[in-house]
Amino acid sequence: MDDNKPFDAVESYLCETEREPCGQWRTVSLVTAMLGILTHGPEFERPTPQARQQAFKAAADELSRRGLDAVALVRYGMAREVLAPLEAALIVGLITDDSPYEGIDVQAWQTALDLQPPPRSSDAQVASGEPIRINITEWVRNNFFPVVSQLHQWTATASLDELVNLTPPTRDAITSLLPGEPGDRALREQYRWAVDHFARTFYRDWNTESLHYELRWLDGDILAPCPDEIMSDRRVPRDQITEEIARRVVYNSGNVDPGESLAEEMTRHAEKLLRQGRYREAAAVFEFGVQQRPEDAAVRNNLGFCLIPVEPREALSHLKAAANMGYEPSATNAYNQMCCYVAVGRSRAALNIADSEYKKPKAKQEGAFLWRSREGQWELFHSESPFSEIAVLAAEIARTEGWKDQEDLWRANIARAEHSARLEADHSAQPKESQESGN
Repeated sequence: MDDNKPFDAVESYLCETEREPCGQWRTVSLVTAMLGILTHGPEFERPTPQARQQAFKAAADELSRRGLDAVALVRYGMAREVLAPLEAALIVGLITDDSPYEGIDVQAWQTALDLQPPPRSSDAQVASGEPIRINITEWVRNNFFPVVSQLHQWTATASLDELVNLTPPTRDAITSLLPGEPGDRALREQYRWAVDHFARTFYRDWNTESLHYELRWLDGDILAPCPDEIMSDRRVPRDQITEEIARRVVYNSGNVDPGESLAEEMTRHAEKLLRQGRYREAAAVFEFGVQQRPEDAAVRNNLGFCLIPVEPREALSHLKAAANMGYEPSATNAYNQMCCYVAVGRSRAALNIADSEYKKPKAKQEGAFLWRSREGQWELFHSESPFSEIAVLAAEIARTEGWKDQEDLWRANIARAEHSARLEADHSAQPKESQESGN
């Protein structure tokens, strides 16, 4: 192990993937492999579901042989990664009547948890243009939230095979579980610490409790959940731990959000629904997300984004809320707002948004999925530069409205952006020696 090289859990794992998990693997690689398998859920079946399960079991057996209880590590330290694909699949399955994951028996889980889907619109109601409108957030709060504690209890009693495969229990097995949080809180925190220590590269991604446990262990105040020589597979500088703890105290940044894994799963499923033209159902996924994460600007922006083709006025209110919450990148949000204004016939307001965004300091570009209207139909596309798309949309709006001066202005903005992009490309293509010499 090169002590001078910065630690990277994923890099360590990738260096060992040519052979099956075994005694030659580093502990950090074994834990990272198990965490990755759980995070992807049963849909991650390469090369086969059996090989996936065998790799998970081999890593778990080797960890237990070394003195790190793999069953406790998964049950208590990886519970949120176990449940995130399942919770997302249940929510999407209940809202859309789909099975969003291959490998998760959503109907069997619904039966075990006694979950009934919300009321659906009849064919006659849809034909009359009066579909049932339910408060999906209220429905989720009343019907889904109560079973979450049951799912956590299930993780504390299920076998490793059941956890990795998300095997649905029987209804009797679920009802026999005790209510409340599973296991002792300190036990959950200690095994989450082990997961963070071995598989989380950046300290900003650690639980605050994990940072505290790490510092106390480095100071010889507590014992780790495995032998010290196993913990030493990753060397953690004490000053970096204290720096992260201090940063959180000073900036009141709090703990890592345990709902982040679920939010990522929801986003992935919503994208599939959007591509199928099922806009309201995709929006319903994020309505649940807003209920769970009311201060999350990205979830609020995504809810507005899903509603653009069907409810542009409602979409605009969510997009404005996301902007007020500090959503970044702002160019993506601005473009989305422009789409809403165009849809409701407020072209001047759309250009005002474009002008305001172009006056801001240019931020680093991030790719995003966006909408564009083609012959009255909304089309989903991916753009590497939402900022550039603002100018394109603004020029098209001005052309449609017959505002020649505005069209010329935005065409000039597009030309300048293209010229700058060519210069940057030419500079990047120069030999390194020429750049260093100042040419």
